[in-house]
Amino acid sequence: MHSNSNMSLPQSFDFNHHSHRRFNPLTHSWVLCSPHRTQRPWQGKQEDDDLTKRPSYDPDCYLCPTNTRANGAHLQNPDYNHTFVFENDFPAVQQNQPVLVLDGDSKDTNPLLQVESVRGQCHVICFSPQHDKTLADMTESEIVPVIDAWISTYKAMQQQDHINHVQIFENKGAIMGCSNPHPHGQVWSTEDIPHETAVELENMAKYRQRYQRCMLCDYVKTETDADRKAKASGSASRSSMENDVNEACSSSLHSAPLSGSDPTPPTTPTSNTFPSTKTVPLSTATKPRATPDGSRIVCENTSFICLVPFWATWPFETMVLSRAHLARLSDMTEFQKQDLANILRRITCRYDNLFRCSFPYSMGVHQSPTNVDASQEELSHLHLHFYPPLLRSATVKKFLVGFELLGQSQRDLTPEQAAERLADCSEIHYKSGV
Repeated sequence: MHSNSNMSLPQSFDFNHHSHRRFNPLTHSWVLCSPHRTQRPWQGKQEDDDLTKRPSYDPDCYLCPTNTRANGAHLQNPDYNHTFVFENDFPAVQQNQPVLVLDGDSKDTNPLLQVESVRGQCHVICFSPQHDKTLADMTESEIVPVIDAWISTYKAMQQQDHINHVQIFENKGAIMGCSNPHPHGQVWSTEDIPHETAVELENMAKYRQRYQRCMLCDYVKTETDADRKAKASGSASRSSMENDVNEACSSSLHSAPLSGSDPTPPTTPTSNTFPSTKTVPLSTATKPRATPDGSRIVCENTSFICLVPFWATWPFETMVLSRAHLARLSDMTEFQKQDLANILRRITCRYDNLFRCSFPYSMGVHQSPTNVDASQEELSHLHLHFYPPLLRSATVKKFLVGFELLGQSQRDLTPEQAAERLADCSEIHYKSGV
């Protein structure tokens, strides 16, 4: 039996040094934060540092202009000079397949052995004809056609009666399983609404039902109002804010919700209600503030904000959120589209500059499903997720194993510390100087 009777407890709880967990309202899950582990030595797996200088054109690349694609059908890419979209030669879902129909009286109705057919279409979007040009290397005017391709593909799939969801994403880097180094993204359109999106929509619906407001509109307001107050109070720099992180975290965890009434405490760990703001008592030495201090914001403009979420799982995870309540990309004005291109260039450039490498990530757009009514559409708030795997250098990645697979997600670096490091990165690319 282990005894802790002789241990001396600290007088106050420090969010920069003491383990705690944070609630993710989008997924209704928790993430364990262990900031004291940032000093642990690392003798584990290290990835190869990809410093390969790629040519602007690779004759062996099946995504470069005029080259033959890899499907064996001798299809040749056009001599494209901007963004290029085509149907994936190796799609994960197919449009022309039979629909699985099960006999209601058959053994296939076993509740433990459920199955459904899934039809859909998959597209590839080459961002640029240049083999070596990632989003971080592109100008805002070059990124706008990428966004236009996202929008046009979404609209085309929206016209398909059997398509209910359009997932736009990019896997950047071999470490993320990217099968071709030519910068490109994908669009998978399916008749079902995938799990991650469905969970987000379900929890946003419950939040709206309880508070009569959009969850992500409230979150944007929480972070940006706090940032304005911090700047107005004369905060000299993000370094000066670091001492206030304890109060900011305490406020985020324990301040009353915007509606002025506490959410119902969960009765079980899997409850679908939001956690109470008073379930974990604070140390008597901690004095919660009314709002966070804006220390999770990385960059922003008139239409969008990029931040490390309070509940982030991955070390340098970020979210890009529209300030206005937009359901989908196609709801943007031309000005907002330019602003999205601006924020994408800035965050991807900061990522590359963080470890001076072509920073790997999975990025995806979450927006409204296609064939929904107005009330369901209103639940959606346009946002993008960036999930980068790197932990402490260009060669050390985070692994989701052990406790994280069997228990719950865990991180070492606090979201506030990660945001500070990203915010301190230049928006002038380390390779090109622009």
